[in-house]
Amino acid sequence: MRFGMFSLAQFPDHSNLQKSFDDDIGLFELAEEIGYDSGWLAEHLFSTYGAVTSTQVYAAAVAQRTKRMRLGMAVVVMPFNHPLRTAADFALVDILSHGRLEMGVGRAYQPHEFTGLGVPMDKSREMFEEAMDILVKSWTNEKITYDGQFWKIPDPIELLPKPVQKPIPPIWQAAISPESFTQAAIHARNLQFATPFTYRTYREAWKDKLEESCKAFDAECARLGRDGKKVKRMMLVPFFVHKDRAKAKEMFGRHVQWFYDKVSSNQLAQSTSQTIVPGYERTMSEGIRTREMGYLNFDKLYEHGACIATDPAEAVDQLREMQERFGLTEVVCWFTPGGLPADLAAESMRLTMQEVAPHFR
Repeated sequence: MRFGMFSLAQFPDHSNLQKSFDDDIGLFELAEEIGYDSGWLAEHLFSTYGAVTSTQVYAAAVAQRTKRMRLGMAVVVMPFNHPLRTAADFALVDILSHGRLEMGVGRAYQPHEFTGLGVPMDKSREMFEEAMDILVKSWTNEKITYDGQFWKIPDPIELLPKPVQKPIPPIWQAAISPESFTQAAIHARNLQFATPFTYRTYREAWKDKLEESCKAFDAECARLGRDGKKVKRMMLVPFFVHKDRAKAKEMFGRHVQWFYDKVSSNQLAQSTSQTIVPGYERTMSEGIRTREMGYLNFDKLYEHGACIATDPAEAVDQLREMQERFGLTEVVCWFTPGGLPADLAAESMRLTMQEVAPHFR
């Protein structure tokens, strides 16, 4: 099982963003130096929830400061840009990184981002599929035309440059709902899981529900004549290890709690100003219930394994369970939720490589 690190560039204090980003990119450099296989990043808009507004911009920056490890998107929000722009930008990222792009894609989930951009949230699944169709065709065909519901390309056009990786860079789909697993199976995409999202939807049953979805994915792949167990699967998890288990909880807990308090405030704004959006019925309604029932408290998250804050030995046991139940090929550790200081993250990153990763390699 491969090991990656993740950044949401979550800086509660925006008074010195230059230093915050310098520290964050420094962690990507450290990750490569000490043996991580990949570095993953995400984009968000209009909130301190995340300071990276464009994965392509940040990925290009990280690409110039690293040489070996894979660069993963977790995720590129496909409905927010013209698909040809997205395809061209990430072809360039693949070139600048010398073929290290891992193209994680999704359709977003925060209502205020759709509102700010004027994008219809209730059409996000249809927009996502249309955008992905254009992306793949533009990467693999000399010229394309397209007559879609949301985007039209009336005259043949050639996307340039094309990606380095052939036929295309690996594509990963964020998957929570059963519909997303079905989509991923149909299109032969790798699977991206994240404990913060699956837990918010299913609470203490999240592992059982995810295991069910993985089995359904395997069955759909078999129906299509493919072996689902050969598909790459990664899990993103808030993660912190320390020699002292109690100190790990103490040091990590308040930063994880900041993240989930931010999630709660976003949900409160959504539940008071908007109805449940079609296409998000399960995640929205269950997410609100999760907050109201107190499941976003750090102690609950820790109890149900939605975040890992412990000593290396127990972390190995928790990751082993996830690997066996979900067929993971990669775990992506989120060391810096809620603005955890870079020096503490670096210590945990090193300890993870020394005492956790060897058990899986």
